[in-house]
Amino acid sequence: MELKQVIETRRSARKFQDKPVPKEVLAEMLEAARLSPSGGNSQSYWFGVIQDPETKVKLAQAAGEQTWIGTAPLVFACCADLSWDLAEQPEDDFAWQVNQLRFNQDFLKYLCTYPDRKARTTLFQNATPLIPAEHIFLTAVANGLSACFIGYLDVEAANRILGLPDTISCLFLLPVGYADEPPKAKQTKALEEIVFYDCWRSAAKV
Repeated sequence: MELKQVIETRRSARKFQDKPVPKEVLAEMLEAARLSPSGGNSQSYWFGVIQDPETKVKLAQAAGEQTWIGTAPLVFACCADLSWDLAEQPEDDFAWQVNQLRFNQDFLKYLCTYPDRKARTTLFQNATPLIPAEHIFLTAVANGLSACFIGYLDVEAANRILGLPDTISCLFLLPVGYADEPPKAKQTKALEEIVFYDCWRSAAKV
C-alpha cells in the first residue's frame, strides 16, 4: 500500500479474527517503532509484545474490563522510561528551558515540586510511546491488520501485571490483529475547519 492509502484506510478495530500475526509482520512493526523519532533522540520508550492469553485477559481487566482486548492475537504494551526526571535537572538544562517556554516557569516549578515522583515523571513522559506506537499502527494497516489505542488504563495495575521495574511504566495498550468487523465510515472535518495560514485571522471560522 502507498502511504496515502494506509492513512486513508486506518481505522480502529475492536473485534479481531482468531488468526495469528505473522512473525515477519511483527518484526516489521517493531522495526518501525525503533526507527521512530523521539525528543532529543532519547528513545525512552519500551514495547512489550503480549501474546500470552492469561496476560492479555488481565490487561483487558486493567483497561476498564474491556474484554475484547484479550481477543486480539497480540497486544503491545506501550511503555515509557521514567528514570529521567525534569525536576532533577538544573534550570539551564535545555529540556527545562523548553518546558518552561511551553508551560511557564511558575507552573513548571509547581509540577516539579509534586511529592509523588512517579506520578510527576509519568505526566512528563505520557506522550513518549505515542509516535512509535502510531508507526506500529500504520505498519499493521499496511499489512492488512488493524489496531486500537487504549488510553483508559489502570497504569499501576498494568505495571504489576507485566512485572515492570519502578522506572518503566505502561501508559497505553495497542491490541493488533486482523479486523473481524467492517471498517466504519470516518467523519472528518474539512481542511478549512482545521487549518489556518500565517495567522489566526486567516481561519475560515473562529
